[in-house]
Formats: sequence, C-alpha cells, structure tokens
Amino acid sequence: MLQTYQPAPHELLQMARNTLQSRAASPTPDPERRLRSLRTCHRPAITDRPRTIPPRDTGAYVPEISARLDNDPNLTDGARRCARKIMEETYRRNRAGRLLPITTTYLSRALGRCRRTVQRYLRQLEEEGYLSISVIAGHRSRLCVGLLIRLLAPLFPEHHSEKWPDKVMKSGATRESQNHRFKILIPRHQWAIRCMDGVFRSLMKITPPFALPESAPS
Repeated sequence: MLQTYQPAPHELLQMARNTLQSRAASPTPDPERRLRSLRTCHRPAITDRPRTIPPRDTGAYVPEISARLDNDPNLTDGARRCARKIMEETYRRNRAGRLLPITTTYLSRALGRCRRTVQRYLRQLEEEGYLSISVIAGHRSRLCVGLLIRLLAPLFPEHHSEKWPDKVMKSGATRESQNHRFKILIPRHQWAIRCMDGVFRSLMKITPPFALPESAPS
C-alpha cells in the first residue's frame, strides 16, 4: 500500500526558515521597483470605484429579523438581502397576513440583479424553509401574473413569532385592497409541470407513441 510522507511540524518550520533565508540572501532583481513599492503601497488607488447617486430616504425600514438568517451557512449574501427586501415590502403592505404578492421583475429592479439571479435567491430561501412561494395564475388567462410569498417562522425572532406590533392607521380605511380579489394560487412545482404540458402535447403530435401490436386471434 502506497503511503504519503507527512513532514513533522518542526520539519515544516525548518523548511519555511530555509525559504526565508534564501530569499533574503538572493539579490534584489529591481531595487528601484522595490523602493517605489515601499513608497506608494500605503497610497489609495488612482482610479476609485464608480459611484452612483445614493437613494433618497423614504422612511422605509426592515423590521426585526431572526439572527438565523445571517448565521445560516447555506444561504448566500444575495439571498439574505433578498429576504430583507421581502420583509420590508411585507411589513409595509400586509403585516397582519404576512403574505406578499410580488413579481420577480420588481425584485430584480429593487435588488439590481437579473431575474435568473433573483429566482436562484428565492429557491435558496424556499429550500431552507424561510419562504413558501406559490404562483398566481390569472383568472381570465392561464399565464403567471406574479408570486405569492408567505413568510415562515424561521425569519422572525421569538417575540414576533405570532404577529408584528400593530401600526397606527386611519379609522374607516379599508384594511385590504379590493383590486385583484380573484386569484388562483398554484404551488411552484405544480406550475412547472403545468407549463411543460403544452410542450408535451406538441411533442406527442409530432411524434405519436408507437402503436401496440395486434393480438393474434384466438
């Protein structure tokens, strides 16, 4: 059986020491470049990164979120930012129901990312149990008109697990908008299967299945 030699710690230290001594003893190939590097290494770069106009202060804020979102190693930083944006929008629109009707296009513009990247963020949050996503199909058409995102318990701290604190609102105001009352909710996996049905039907028209062999007369 082939065995790989593993050097001992004192051997590794001796090898590193020999390497440093050999580098110090070797002549400097370009002393002017070394001096220039020592003089200018602390200076900032000549070209700064491009900056844009900062967003205006709208008074919106992200409510308290469980620290689990930041500590979860299975999420990317973009997915965490997407979750915070969803929390912000849900807190403003429907804090009682914790449901957010939204589109991928809106999230892509809000986050400055493409639609495919936002879809990857939502998939991560749904797989880790932070969100539950359903597809909203139009009641007059078979097209997708948006997503209905439900915030799940792992997003919230313990003292907000039941509901958010009530906000001051005008008396007599309608709590929920009466627009778009009729919505058909379809789970995301079933919607993917439904979208593939048309392709499957077209394929079967082009290449019909093989006919069964005729049985011999008895």
